[in-house]
Amino acid sequence: MPRSDKLSLEDTKRLLDHAVSASSNMTATKVAKFIDVPPPRISEGRRKEWRLSQHEADTLIAEYGQPRAKPGLFVCAEERDSIKSFIELEPSTSKTRHFRKVSSLYHSSQFRNSVADQIAIIGEDDDALFAHEAFTESGDEHLSMNERDTVQKARARKKYFSAEFRKEKLDKLLAVIKTPKFSKWLIQARLYLDKLRNTYNDPDTIYRMMGSTSYYCISDINKITPDGKNNHLSSDGSLDKLLEEHGLKLSSLLAMSLFLIGVLEKHFRESDLPTLGSATKIQESTEEMKDYVITGEKIWSHEGRFTEPKLGLSGIEEIFFPDIENRPDWTYPLLLSDNRLKSPDEKDENSLSVDRWTTYEISLFLKDNCDYALLLSLGSYENRYSEVIHAPERFIVIPNIAGLQLFKELDEMRKWLTLPELPLNDIKKDIAKHGGYVPGAIII
Repeated sequence: MPRSDKLSLEDTKRLLDHAVSASSNMTATKVAKFIDVPPPRISEGRRKEWRLSQHEADTLIAEYGQPRAKPGLFVCAEERDSIKSFIELEPSTSKTRHFRKVSSLYHSSQFRNSVADQIAIIGEDDDALFAHEAFTESGDEHLSMNERDTVQKARARKKYFSAEFRKEKLDKLLAVIKTPKFSKWLIQARLYLDKLRNTYNDPDTIYRMMGSTSYYCISDINKITPDGKNNHLSSDGSLDKLLEEHGLKLSSLLAMSLFLIGVLEKHFRESDLPTLGSATKIQESTEEMKDYVITGEKIWSHEGRFTEPKLGLSGIEEIFFPDIENRPDWTYPLLLSDNRLKSPDEKDENSLSVDRWTTYEISLFLKDNCDYALLLSLGSYENRYSEVIHAPERFIVIPNIAGLQLFKELDEMRKWLTLPELPLNDIKKDIAKHGGYVPGAIII
């Protein structure tokens, strides 16, 4: 990434202060002459009213070295102007975060390969790994039986997991997804899913029962009953038959996963967004992340658990469905090698869940100018026991809070954190102890 043409006001001030104090006979005028700028620019830069160009900064650094910074806390975080702006932007931010999460997963090579490996081409499925004759080459006759088995299995596996073979399977699957029959299956399967959700609370049962939608005739899916007593229905015209017509069969990729893949593929295609076969890179970050070194004194910190988890919003409407009891954020993982659903706290990398924050830590820093910086971190670890275990996953920095506005800002954060009250007296004591400004307090 190309560097900016200008330094920040803060970096300009630090570098100029360092250059001017580099030796006893150094002056602002000499520094100005050295980098060929008018002398007043040096004073303006030290007052944060003018910025060095990158070339000028490089010249100073080459001569005087990097300025020594104050010790501080490094963090890569989102920046917000105020607590109020953080709260107001959080719904749209969570939607964006979720959209990026789903897109990044869905369009990743890891996911595409995983999909391909869980479908089979008829006649070339997993059994091909043990079909010795199909992978015999000249010279194999000189190998022992065990050596020949090993070599031929390796050749089969190499083909089975090759980019070409995976692409062939994905292309066939995408061809199925684009058919009118599959679109009809998607609609009917969604209606049956609603029946299952109204009947069962257990997601494992829902996942398993969805298998009926691939076995029975697509036109008869509306007749499938959630109790599993459907032997009178025909399998002609089923999704399984449609896949067979295109040379495919479901291997470990089950109906629920195929339902989700189909819905997502249809959504991205109709939204003119990259689809499963697209190589377009999806930006992973949801908003600009900045590197910070917070140099102020930490004067107050509080760690806690939300009374109710903070749930984000879905970035893709109308497809995230299971409002499982006590798990309103819960969404099914796309692929499961063991055919078992995982709960949200198992951190399944293939989960489509929205943001779900359960713990937080808020820290207040007193800056040199007696204003404040605030650092908020959010975590999703769910502890079954009483103590709070905060494992931060997301950081938000509010770099400038005016001293006069501090307690008003903190009260905004208190409401969002669902705290009954803040320990204001303790905070004021810590501020005073570190030489900060306590609004309304009489200095004697």
